[in-house]
Amino acid sequence: MIAAALAAGSLVVPLAAAPSSAADGDCVTSVPTYVWEPYTSRNIAAPRVLHKYMDWAPKSGTADSMIDTLATANVKGTSKVFTGGGNGIIYEATLNGQVNAFKDNTATGGSLLTPIKSYSFNWSQAAQIVTNGKYILVVASDGTMDVYEQSAPASGNGTLTKIGSTTSGDTRDMADGGDLWMVGNGLYWLKSGTIKKATLVVVGSKPKVLYPSEVATGVTASQAWSPGVGVVNTQATTSDPDTTGQIGKYATDPWTQLDGEVRSGIVGDVMADAGYCLADPAEDVQPYFATPPDETGGEEAVDAPEDPAQTPSNTVTGKFTLGNGQPAAGLPVNLTAAELGDEATATTQLPFLGSATTGADGTWSITLPSTLPADVQQAKDDNGGVLNLQASVEGVTTTTSTPMLGVDTLSTTTAQHSPTVTGREDDAHTTPLTPSTVSDTTKDTYAASTDSQTLAAKIESDPAPAPDTVPTWQSDNSTLAADYNAYLVNGHDVSTEAVRPPTEPMTSGNCWQTKVLQDTSTKYTVVGEAHANWDAKSTFEYDSTMSSSIETAIKSSGNWTIGGSRELSSSASVSVAWNNRPKYSHQFKVPILYKKWKRQNVCGGVARSTWYTIEASKYHVPAGGALGKAGKDVSSKDGATNFSKSPKANRSYLMGTGQSIALGHGKSVKFNGAVSAFGISLGAKTGYDSNHKQKLTIGSKSGKHWVWGKNGSISSGHAGVFYSK
Repeated sequence: MIAAALAAGSLVVPLAAAPSSAADGDCVTSVPTYVWEPYTSRNIAAPRVLHKYMDWAPKSGTADSMIDTLATANVKGTSKVFTGGGNGIIYEATLNGQVNAFKDNTATGGSLLTPIKSYSFNWSQAAQIVTNGKYILVVASDGTMDVYEQSAPASGNGTLTKIGSTTSGDTRDMADGGDLWMVGNGLYWLKSGTIKKATLVVVGSKPKVLYPSEVATGVTASQAWSPGVGVVNTQATTSDPDTTGQIGKYATDPWTQLDGEVRSGIVGDVMADAGYCLADPAEDVQPYFATPPDETGGEEAVDAPEDPAQTPSNTVTGKFTLGNGQPAAGLPVNLTAAELGDEATATTQLPFLGSATTGADGTWSITLPSTLPADVQQAKDDNGGVLNLQASVEGVTTTTSTPMLGVDTLSTTTAQHSPTVTGREDDAHTTPLTPSTVSDTTKDTYAASTDSQTLAAKIESDPAPAPDTVPTWQSDNSTLAADYNAYLVNGHDVSTEAVRPPTEPMTSGNCWQTKVLQDTSTKYTVVGEAHANWDAKSTFEYDSTMSSSIETAIKSSGNWTIGGSRELSSSASVSVAWNNRPKYSHQFKVPILYKKWKRQNVCGGVARSTWYTIEASKYHVPAGGALGKAGKDVSSKDGATNFSKSPKANRSYLMGTGQSIALGHGKSVKFNGAVSAFGISLGAKTGYDSNHKQKLTIGSKSGKHWVWGKNGSISSGHAGVFYSK
């Protein structure tokens, strides 16, 4: 980068001259871009996360243009953060009158915020602070712009000297604008849909802002920034977490869209460590951060073998435990058809399909009748040949006489049918008993007014995909404390107490089980995701029928826990394959009707146990709603950094152009936070087959196109989902 001096002591234009070409070695092919993410706490003094991305191929946007480096650091929420100039220097202006300079050393394996030097300047009340590395501009709310010079912009440890101040209509416009940024000597600001540009000039100790002009009008963005001269990135925010944080890329001369959606889901204050001259990387260079990843290991991608046909069975099994994981032995298990009475509005009495007693190890087994009752058979036929069941046990602790209840939701097939996923087939079928403190008169606690305070709402409203794990217990009106103990009843932890069976079994002839509908809600639910990086294109196909199992929530005490899954295999009118554009990684959602039920075990006309359930019911398109739609951007799971962390045994590659690979066998991973229903976050899985698959097609660029499965290679049939480099 070059500073041009016209004459000693006269006009100085910093960083005004650009190298003549990329061959000069000064043009950059990637630009560090930092996102200061929103508050996660109501306490404004709490830290905010500074998250580093790399704007790859920033000039054209023809490659993966916003790589997640996975590097983060915490910064005080009351501070102001700014960067620029292309030297990896990040500044923090604190509330107590300090300006701290940091060096980003992540490219060499160091810290994102390596302390360099602190300065005593109180810029905490500034309306805007921007820098091009050499100059730092501090704009007050009245439009006064103070200009400081950094004597060592490359290291950030020089002297900060105030050169002077200037005020004009342009600086007042900047102070009042929505966003301000700097590239070289250029000052840009976005206000009311118009991007303007002016030039900083310095005559001795008198800085001036001159030559204002409009760059673009009608810009629908909440903020904007530049990785370098000639390019502007924009960020659009919406109330929809699936579309908010959408980044677009534009050339400025003339204003031309390069990529309308580089990626989405990036929210917060965005700033680039902008260089001056931008260049495109070579065509065959795949995006990476710091150093190219080790590409050893792996195999050429091939389809997994066909799934073996499922063996029909009339026998279902499970296991009940105490709260501490020890077996719950000697307790009666009663089995009902989960879907029976799903369309009823009045109370439905549920016939038992079988009973058993848990063994010494807590396991149980029930063989269904060879001929199912007509209404049960109809429910099974309506669900594509899959029968959803609920098994329940009751008991009382031997020490404190606390009523306990266990509810297990499971699925089975009693005749051959098309391939599908069985929701509980891979989790050992272990269900803990929980305190049964809900009574016949206990009112449902869910209220729309408190929904936003729940864990489910926080997961749903976050543009990032849900975490790999969610808490065992959830509240439908708040977020539970990390040390929440559902087994603490009247000051006693009942998780270790032995449990004895009830005095009267449900099969006595004097007892029955009932269900009555409490509420319904149609929610778009994640049933899969597809990934594509570099020049590859992704498709997620979900055609003709449902093939997903959705977790069921159970409440028998004050809060909710997951009690298994309910499988949906009925017909669906959805047929989807998204727009097949390159480097597009998103989840996919379909509309599913959820129902909340009040269930009871009744003996002699008195409710002995009462519990609520939240269950997926069926595919249901709301009036005016979409048959299916793209969900959250999940490209944070792709790319070279994630590839480097993947097990080599899980890697596969495609060679040549136009090749494709599909994951069409086995079952998907569980997508946590697939839906928020009545304030509770539920997960989902999908069975892969000819009508339900994740697919990737590579483009025209040469070299290996790598994919890797989360749980295994594609050819193993156990990948669950695959990602792309």
